[in-house]
Amino acid sequence: MADYAERAEELLEQFEVTEKRDVAARELSRSMRQKVAISCAYLHRPSAILFDEPLTGLDPHGIRTLKDSIQQQAAGGAAIIISSHLLSLIEDLCTHLLIIHRGRQLFFGTIGEARKSHPDLQGDASLEDTFFRTTEGNK
Repeated sequence: MADYAERAEELLEQFEVTEKRDVAARELSRSMRQKVAISCAYLHRPSAILFDEPLTGLDPHGIRTLKDSIQQQAAGGAAIIISSHLLSLIEDLCTHLLIIHRGRQLFFGTIGEARKSHPDLQGDASLEDTFFRTTEGNK
């Protein structure tokens, strides 16, 4: 990648880690390590990105920056997959939902379809209610 230095600089600025550029990763806070890892993942402009619990260790500002960056990556054509227990993150960013419970796929479709899959819940049921109904049944 010919423009890696310029791209790296942009990412360091975007994730506010420019001042830590010469610090060893082991000396960074968890939040800073997370930001550096995401910057590294974005460096080569991937066409597909898998995030596993991407908000771990981030402060509110870092969370917003990451969410915005995920939306930018998706708008730029990247396929984004997010694995998370934070249903609000899924609700904010995802168009489709895969619910896996005890190693079994219980649902795959849009978030709207997930909500409609349980007619006894109101159509505007929270994703949390929908998740629990899907994984626990009518308890």
